[in-house]
Amino acid sequence: MNDFTVDDVIDTLIGYIEPIAGTCEQAQANRVPMSKGSFCILTPLRFTRLSTTRDIKQDTGDPSTSAMGYTEVRQADIQVDIYGDNAGDRAIALETTFSSSYAYDRIKSLDARLAPLYSSPAIQAPMINAESQWQERYTITLSLQAHITVSFPQDYFDKAEISTQQVDI
Repeated sequence: MNDFTVDDVIDTLIGYIEPIAGTCEQAQANRVPMSKGSFCILTPLRFTRLSTTRDIKQDTGDPSTSAMGYTEVRQADIQVDIYGDNAGDRAIALETTFSSSYAYDRIKSLDARLAPLYSSPAIQAPMINAESQWQERYTITLSLQAHITVSFPQDYFDKAEISTQQVDI
């Protein structure tokens, strides 16, 4: 149905972030303890519509695979929490590179349907972990442009048999 899911967006973004800020995981995985050391957690915040929906005919010539697609552009806002040693430096590196040609080229090479827009400033957001210890954490929100298409099966025909019949008036 969706050709580019929330998980796909997160996976693509992880491919960009990990060389800069360290190991990444998607947030909100139940019953999974928080990692130790330096790592990042990505939380999808919102997918705001930026365009009107356009129809895309996906006629393959075969009724079993033909579909109708509905595509639009959305702004994906993803919160990145950066934990551990040098979290501030890693957050600044992520914020700096996200507004560069490096981010655009790297993200586009991972998936052409995603492009960086802008980021929030990195802010310090310390937290107390399960062991009642202060843990260094910086938070930044990355905004990206995502091209998403949703498809549904659709019947098409390429031939019509027409016959005429005389009618009495």
